[in-house]
Amino acid sequence: DLQEKVKAETELKTLVKESELTLLKSQINPHFLFNSLNSISALTVSNPVKAQEMVVKLSEFLRYALKHDQRQKTYLEEELHNIELYLDIEKIRFGKKLKFEQKVGKECSTIYLPNMIIQPLVENAIKHGVYPSTDQITISLDCSVQDNFLVINIQNNYDPEYISNGGNGLGLRNIKNRLILIYNRENLLTFEKEENIFKVKLLIPIEKENSKKQISKYK
Repeated sequence: DLQEKVKAETELKTLVKESELTLLKSQINPHFLFNSLNSISALTVSNPVKAQEMVVKLSEFLRYALKHDQRQKTYLEEELHNIELYLDIEKIRFGKKLKFEQKVGKECSTIYLPNMIIQPLVENAIKHGVYPSTDQITISLDCSVQDNFLVINIQNNYDPEYISNGGNGLGLRNIKNRLILIYNRENLLTFEKEENIFKVKLLIPIEKENSKKQISKYK
């Protein structure tokens, strides 16, 4: 109804203003933010209640992304919750063309890792897989523990005829640089193409100080 529409538009304007102030020092792709705001704005006309829901999710996603610096860490379960928020927002644009599958071992949830380290990998899959394709693209995420590492495998199918128009791999390089700074190791992120599948493997060393006490200081 009209009241819901006005409420959603008001919250959207507030969100835009707050985001403009913090965007430059964040890790968030501005294109994602602007596309999301445009999608939500369109929803305020067609589905005000859904628009309200998406404003809340986008706000939560931004708060999570902006409350940490690049060296700070969080639990995997919190990182994955943020991925869910991100994908819910992206599904406004892509609908059924975007499919997400997730398999996480029970032992993984309380392991901690650098915040916002997985989201750019999923965003990369959307940019080079979902966005240019006319078919459904499946992004799968698998987490397990192997030899004192949290092993995160992300893969997506893509159209092999699609040729990137530049910028390919920038997000992956940024993550590699973050991992080197944090762990002083260069072999923690690898990726490969196999036929029409793009695969990324992320290794996170499991540290002995993995405790709620340490995590809490970052909140």
